[in-house]
Amino acid sequence: MTHAAFWRAALLAAGCFSAAEEFGEAVDQDALSPAQLTALFALVSESSRPVALTGLLDFAAKAREGLALKDCQQAMEEMDLDGDGFVTFEEVHGDEEPVDEEDRRELEQRASEGRQAFKAADEDGDGKLSLSELRSLLYPETHQEVLRLTAQSALQRKDLDGDGELSLQEFWEGDVATGADGQAHAEEEATFKTLDKDSNSKLSVEELKDWESGVHHTEVAMKELLTLCDEDHDGLLSLEELTKHHAKISHTDAAYHLLEWAEHHEL
Repeated sequence: MTHAAFWRAALLAAGCFSAAEEFGEAVDQDALSPAQLTALFALVSESSRPVALTGLLDFAAKAREGLALKDCQQAMEEMDLDGDGFVTFEEVHGDEEPVDEEDRRELEQRASEGRQAFKAADEDGDGKLSLSELRSLLYPETHQEVLRLTAQSALQRKDLDGDGELSLQEFWEGDVATGADGQAHAEEEATFKTLDKDSNSKLSVEELKDWESGVHHTEVAMKELLTLCDEDHDGLLSLEELTKHHAKISHTDAAYHLLEWAEHHEL
């Protein structure tokens, strides 16, 4: 695993464990008080007006950028071996020795993909990454070209028939739960269909970006939030609905987002 991949995984794992621990405490202690929810909602929606799904998703994207920048500060400290405030490609990826021929080919492929992503993240072309540029590399969802390259690499790894797109089975890497009739279970199929914007039963690089960026997962969580809290079914989430029904979203992905946002904004 390259240093970039290691840090990406480590930062995400640390965030998940931290969020899970804090989430458990929040549920037990009802840590997101009405006052905290009110303050958070004021950040999400100007003048605390009811907010639509698009507003929730816009706020989630901005929060993600801020959270990613904070996470990358730790990675920068560890990767920046010469202490100049920047990281080179070598500092990011380290020096790995292949154990056999197959491993050598895989490392070469990773290095090639890594150099492309590094170059895309290096906005000023100086051959090294600043903190914000490192964020683009480790969190591709914050940079469109790095995200495209990430989705392209993911597609190429899964594209067994080499047609440049992913089938349902390829997308799930053959790990698709099926019923007695051999058909894919509804959840896996529904996820695939949501990503398949042109409904051609294949996923392109462009369509895969929503999955690789986490946009799909966030959208699912925010839709669930609206489903659970939007009692008048107007497609909008009001502060009153959120505070009244927030207990319903305990242990849902939406709750993790709210807690993450509150922590990020120190509410």
